[in-house]
This record gives sequence, structure tokens and C-alpha cells, in this order.
Amino acid sequence: MKKLKGIITLTIIFLLVLGGTFVIPTKAAGLTSMSITGTGITAGASATGASLTPTVNFTITNAVAPADTVVIALNGMVNSVAAIAQADVTAGGTCSGSVTMTTITISTNNPVLSMTGLTCTVGGGTITVAAGRVVSLATGGNYSIVITTAADYGAFLYYVGNTNQVKVTATVTPTLSFAIRNTADSAEQATVGGLKTCVLGVLTTAAVGTCSYRLKVSTNAASGYTVSYNSDTRLTNGTYNFTDAVVGGVGTTIAAGTEGYGVVLTPGASSSAAAVTRNAANFGSTAGTAYRITQAAGPYPVYNVAGTNAPSGTDTTNTALVAHQVAISAATPTGNYSHTVTYTASAIF
Repeated sequence: MKKLKGIITLTIIFLLVLGGTFVIPTKAAGLTSMSITGTGITAGASATGASLTPTVNFTITNAVAPADTVVIALNGMVNSVAAIAQADVTAGGTCSGSVTMTTITISTNNPVLSMTGLTCTVGGGTITVAAGRVVSLATGGNYSIVITTAADYGAFLYYVGNTNQVKVTATVTPTLSFAIRNTADSAEQATVGGLKTCVLGVLTTAAVGTCSYRLKVSTNAASGYTVSYNSDTRLTNGTYNFTDAVVGGVGTTIAAGTEGYGVVLTPGASSSAAAVTRNAANFGSTAGTAYRITQAAGPYPVYNVAGTNAPSGTDTTNTALVAHQVAISAATPTGNYSHTVTYTASAIF
């Protein structure tokens, strides 16, 4: 009898174990795909004091029943009316139903909506507040909008003003340099008595005397630069002046045996591919012919570059070549002739 009682007791315990019900509590899950859109809101941000028609978007992972409470804290906003009525709040997406406000916390800032009456299936739901009910705060900030349902929760940021922006600034110092270089741009033009020199040599009627140099300008001026010249005199021995080439037009061909003096200008290019233009009024438009460089009461523009230029090392491409040419006739008076040209470079920053 005692043995039978033990068996019955064990059987009862076994049946209780097999027949018992284990309740596993539902674990709350996070809301996803949360954002805010609507009038006055761009990419989740608003200007300060903007009139809003906000729609709070979210994806739920647990269904919401009409008896469940949904709470949305509209941080970063302020009521623009005395109260937000139930009719001012509508549901959309996977949410539907007539909203019943259980609590509307109206404060100077950051109204909180507590609602029932919603039916939301799993997926993307929306809650919209009607136009003219809220505005963004007058004080910029990065505000957390908080959403909770019976089983889901989440928060995301709503940006008012520009407190989530970083303005990066930098300054590039203007640069401008100018040098008169030799023809090959391998060194500075030779100097005598502090002046760069261009030696035309001892002249005869049988040949054209020539000398040349380069004008090398480097600048980061976006609008480019202009090179101009001033002349002290004409090519003169003090009493007699050489016959000058023409100003502008098609230029003058300096030929042996015919007195003439001028420069042949090759403006070159620019490292930025900006346009390089010879001054047509003074140096015409014909390459390879000479133009006058002895006009009085300058400065006179020689050429201009429409953008930046940064000649690198020995550079015969992005520099201007100036070649002086002279010829004499049998009647050209003897003497030592000279002429000083002063160049200036001015940038437009």
C-alpha cells in the first residue's frame, strides 16, 4: 500500500509537469525607419520658427490595438494654438482609426501626444499633426523625438536651425610674382648696372639685330592678370631716334637694310588653360611681325591672361617671349643707342 501511494504521487507530479502551461513574456522591440517629414521640414530638419505640418514615420514590429497607448514626444516644436485637438491628429500607413487623446501635454516647448484608438499592423505607420498647430522652436538644437507603443519604442533626431552643421573655412593667400628670364627660361636675364639687358649688338645693313627674353608671371588670381609696359624714350643715341614699327594692326616686318625697330611678341599659354590674349590695340593680331614698344606716357597693355598661371621650373610654354628686332639703313646715324622698357604685372583677384 505504501508502494502504491508513492507511485500515485509520482504520476500526479509527472502529469502536472506535462500538462502545465509556460508563459514566455513578449519582449519589447525597437521601432525602425523613423523619420519626420512634411511642410517646413527637409531631410529631417527645419529652420527655427518654421510653421510645420509634421508627419512622424515609423515601422513597428508588434501590432497596436485600439486600447494600446501610443506616445509621441514632439521635441523641438512648440504649440502655435492653445491645444491640439483630437481631429488635428491623423494616422496613416499601416495605422488607422480615430485618435483619442488621453493626454496632451501642452508646454512652452516640446508637446507630448498620448493617444489611443489606433489600430496598427506590422509595417510602416504615420502620425500627422495638422497645419498651423505647431512650429519649430526659436532656439536651434538637435532634438530627440521619442515614440513608444505598448510593445515598441524608439527615438530619432529632429534638427532645428543649423546646430548639426559644421562650416569648414579656409583662406588661400593671394600670390603674384613676376620675373624677366632669359630666352630658355633657365636663368634670370643678364643684368648690368641693376638693369636687365637685351643686347642687339653691333649693327650692319646686312642683318637684323635681335635679342630676347621671357616675361614669367605666376599668380593664383582667378580673374587673371595683365602685363603692361612703359617706355623712357625711343631707341635713341640722344639726338636721333630709330624709326619705330607700327602700333597695332598687322605689324611691321623688320628687314635688313631698312631702318626699323620693334618687338615680336609671343604671349604663350597659361598652366590653367585660361585664354592668353595679346593687346590688339598695341600689339595687333599678327604673330611674327614687329610692333612699336616706345610709346610715351604709358603704361600700355601688352597681353593679358584670363585665369591663374603657375609656370613650373624651366617653362617656355606658360611664359611670354619678347624678341626685340632692329635694322639699319645706310643713312642711320652712328652712335650708341639705348632704350629702357619697364614692365608691370597686375592681377585681378
